[in-house]
Amino acid sequence: MIRSAIALSLLPVACATAPTVSPPPFEQVGVIEGFYGPPWSHQDRLDILRFMGRVGLTHYYYAPKDDPYHRTQWRTPYPDSAYRALGELVQTASTSGVTFVYSISPGDNIVYADSGDYEELVEKLGTVIELGVRHLALMLDDVVPTLEHEADRKTFASLAEAHAALINRLAIDLSTRGVSLVVTPTTYTDAWGDRTYLRELGALVADTVPMFWTGTDVASPDITVAQAAAWSALTGRPPLVWDNFPVNDFARWRLFLGPLRDRARDLSRGVRGLIANPMNEAHASMLPLATVAIYASDPAAYDADAALEAALDTLYGAAAPLVRPFTRVYGDWAFDQNVFEPLFMPANRFAVAPIETALEELTDALGVLDSAAMSQPSLRSLHDELAPFVNRTSERLRRFLDDPSWERRGDSLTYRANRDRVRVARFDGPITVDGDVDDWPSANWRPVGDGSDVRYGATVRSDTLYIAVTVGAAARRVATGDRIATGDHVAMYIQATPDPNRRHLTPEDILLLASPNEVMLRHMPFHGFMAKYMGDNEGLTWSEFMLSTFGIPAGDAGWLAETHRHRAGWSVEVAVPLGGREVVRLSLTATSVTDSGRRTRSLAARNYPGNPSTWADIRVP
Repeated sequence: MIRSAIALSLLPVACATAPTVSPPPFEQVGVIEGFYGPPWSHQDRLDILRFMGRVGLTHYYYAPKDDPYHRTQWRTPYPDSAYRALGELVQTASTSGVTFVYSISPGDNIVYADSGDYEELVEKLGTVIELGVRHLALMLDDVVPTLEHEADRKTFASLAEAHAALINRLAIDLSTRGVSLVVTPTTYTDAWGDRTYLRELGALVADTVPMFWTGTDVASPDITVAQAAAWSALTGRPPLVWDNFPVNDFARWRLFLGPLRDRARDLSRGVRGLIANPMNEAHASMLPLATVAIYASDPAAYDADAALEAALDTLYGAAAPLVRPFTRVYGDWAFDQNVFEPLFMPANRFAVAPIETALEELTDALGVLDSAAMSQPSLRSLHDELAPFVNRTSERLRRFLDDPSWERRGDSLTYRANRDRVRVARFDGPITVDGDVDDWPSANWRPVGDGSDVRYGATVRSDTLYIAVTVGAAARRVATGDRIATGDHVAMYIQATPDPNRRHLTPEDILLLASPNEVMLRHMPFHGFMAKYMGDNEGLTWSEFMLSTFGIPAGDAGWLAETHRHRAGWSVEVAVPLGGREVVRLSLTATSVTDSGRRTRSLAARNYPGNPSTWADIRVP
C-alpha cells in the first residue's frame, strides 16, 4: 500500500509516539466526490488526484450527485467533451498512483425487472471501461425505499431481492472483464433505514462485494470497531466506510477546515477501508483530507491537532499563518456550533459581537491571502473558494441588522416575536372537519405570505384548535402521480411542546401534508445529523424520499384532517387537540406548482420548516 507522504515527512509533529510509520492498514484510503450541489470542475479533479498521489490517498470515487450522466440521466452516453475529460481523469489518477473508481446511480428510475434497462446500464459502464477503468461502484442510496414500478412488484418480493438480482448479475458480468464492483445500499447508516432490507441483501449478495456504510449517522461524530461489527453482522461483511467528512453540502454557509477526529485507533480491524466525502470546495478540502491521510498511515499514533498543523505546514509552507485564521473560525465539525450558526439556523436571540469579531478577522485575512496569491499562485484557488463564505456571511449579518424584525439590545439581536403571534377567538358552534370551510364561523381570514390566493383561519372550540387553509384558483394545478409533495400542497408542522428556543425537530412533532386529493399525518423521527441539517435549511420542502424513509403514521391522537375541492380552488381543515396547551407553535406553508416553477408562502415571516424557533405562535384564549 502507499505510504502517506505528509505523515512520513512530518512524523515527529503529526504522530505522538511511533518512531516509524507502517503501511496503511486499510485496504482503501481515499476520497469520494459524492456530495450534492455544485460539482468540482475538471481542473479541480485533476488537482485533487495529484494531491492524493502526493499525500498517499489511494482511491478516488467519481460520484458527483449533480453530474446528470452519473445519476438522473445515467442511460445517456457522455458527450464527447465530457468523455474526453473523464479519460484524462483516469489517466491522471494512474500516473498519480491513485485507483480511479467510476460510480453510477440508476436507482431513481431504473426498472430492475426490465432487461432493457440492465443492458443500457451495462452499455453505459462499458464506455467507461473502455477508458481503462477497472473498478466500478453501484450507488443505490437516497432513493425511495420501495419498489415503485409494477413490473418490479410482480417480479420481486422485496427491494432487497431486486437489488440483489441487479448486483449479482452485474458483478458476474463485470468480473469477466476484470472489473470489480462496490455497492452503496439504500440503507447505509445506523440512523435510519430498513434493517430487514440489509439482512436480506447481505444474505443474497456474495460477501466479496464491498458495501458502503456511513457509520452511526449520515455524518458520524465517531466511528468504532464495535459499531462496524454491528453493521457487519447485518450485511455479512466488513463495511467500507463512506466517511461524510469534511462534506458541507448540507450546510452551504460553512466550511469544515478542522482535522479528522474520533475515528478509532484500531478501526482497520473492523472495516474494509476509509473513504472521505469532501466539500464542494476542492482546494479547501485538501487541508482536512490531508489529516485523513495522516490518520490512515498510523491510526494508533494519530494526534488530530498535530496533524492539522502538519498539514498546514506541508500544503502552504511559509503561507500557513495566512490560512490559520480560517481554521480557527471554521475548524469545527457538523455537530459543533459554529460562531456564525445563529445567522443561518436562527434562534430568537443571539450575540452579535462574536460574529462581528470573527468576520473582521476573516476579512482582513482574505485581503492578506489575496495579496500573497499574486506571488504564490497555488494560493489563488484557495482564496477564491474561501472568499464567498466570508462575503455571504457578512451580507447575511447586514440583512439581520437592517431587518426591522430584529431589535439590537447591546451586543445581542432579539427577534420581535409578536410579528408571528396569532390570536384566535373561541367559537361555541359546531364544526365539522370535512375540508369544506363554507360552514366556518366568520373567521378572521388572513393571507399566508404575500398575495391573497392562499388564506388561513383559526378558531378554538372546547379543547380543540381548528385550522383551515383555502387555496385559490391561481394554485389549482396538481402534478401527475401520487407523490403528495410534488404538486400543490399545504404543509403544517405542529410542535409537540411549545418550546420557543428549540431549533430542531423531534420525533414527537407532527407533520400534516395535504393536497387537493389527500391528506396525511406523520411523525418524522429526525435526530442527530438530519435534525440539524433540516434546522438550517431555509425553505425546506418535503420529498418523497423523506416521507417514505422517515415517515411514521401519527395514529389516532384525536387529530382530524380533510381536504375539499371546489370551483374556486381547494381547502384543508384540521382539528388539533390542545391537551390544555395555551400556545401552539405552528409551521404553515403553502406550495403551488405552475409551469414556471414552485412557489412557497409561509405563515411566519421566517420560513424554516425544520426549525421550530422560527414558527408562528397561536395563542389560545
